[in-house]
Amino acid sequence: YGFPAHFIVDQGRSGQQNLRVAWGDWCNIKGAGFGMHPTTSTPDAIIDAIVWVKPGGECDGTSNSSSARYDSTCSLSDAKQPAPEAGTWFEAYFEDLVTYANPAL
Repeated sequence: YGFPAHFIVDQGRSGQQNLRVAWGDWCNIKGAGFGMHPTTSTPDAIIDAIVWVKPGGECDGTSNSSSARYDSTCSLSDAKQPAPEAGTWFEAYFEDLVTYANPAL
């Protein structure tokens, strides 16, 4: 390759594609699913590992506009709502990640 770097690739929410209305949308994307299962047996020598970096049930941010930590991205049409505070458990989102996982869990 001529490029001395190696990579770990996050596939934690990549099980479904083309879900975002805009590329920069990032908050609790509706229909997302777990992607490739974590492994060190990868399809390319420069990929050291496939990982799920963010815990699956951890909320990206709240859709509650009255919250002090509100981010308007979390109220966009492609964000799952209602969503709790960032970093808290989001059961409905976790269930979606499992349901839409590709490959299936």
